[in-house]
Amino acid sequence: MKLKKDKIRDLVYQEIKKMLLNQDLLPGQKVNKKELAEILHVSQTPVQESIIALIKEGLFENRPREGLFVKEFTNQDMRDFFAVRAGIEGIALRLCIEQYGVESLEDIIKLFDQFSPPVESEESKQLYQQVDRKFHEQIMLRSGNNMIREFVHEFNFILRCYQKGLLREPSETLPEHLAIIKAIRAGNAELAQSLIMEHHMKSYAKLPV
Repeated sequence: MKLKKDKIRDLVYQEIKKMLLNQDLLPGQKVNKKELAEILHVSQTPVQESIIALIKEGLFENRPREGLFVKEFTNQDMRDFFAVRAGIEGIALRLCIEQYGVESLEDIIKLFDQFSPPVESEESKQLYQQVDRKFHEQIMLRSGNNMIREFVHEFNFILRCYQKGLLREPSETLPEHLAIIKAIRAGNAELAQSLIMEHHMKSYAKLPV
């Protein structure tokens, strides 16, 4: 069955975002739309339409006389993201626990069970980053707060925050995640909120001014 044009465009849009998230398209990289269409096995039209949308969302930029590039966020941009993230994710986690209970997070708090220090191999670090991303994204999406969910989707918040990959080593962040999970399991919403905010502010502080 032949897909409708808008369906193809939506799929291409999601695939390009996935390429950004997986760093198949790197920050500051020049992008050839024809080559991108060939990689995705589509015509240039849905690629062009998707790129226009992603430029509006601040993920790509057209540079005069240079071409199309993946937007590269500055350290100050990243500091801003993490400061906002600390507040939003803190309240999202508190809402999850207070309104829906620990059981609403049961599947994601088990995600880190597969890790024990040291997490050193490149393969383990890549898996850790995927788990880290899912853990934090799901906390915001499960908060029951439509404004938080809209912010995550419309602002491409996860894409922006993970553009530079993991800012700190798993050896540093794994104990922090486990402390957050311990507070969640205890149903201590206030402590969990405080710990996850502190977790993000440590990443904030890691970024040079």
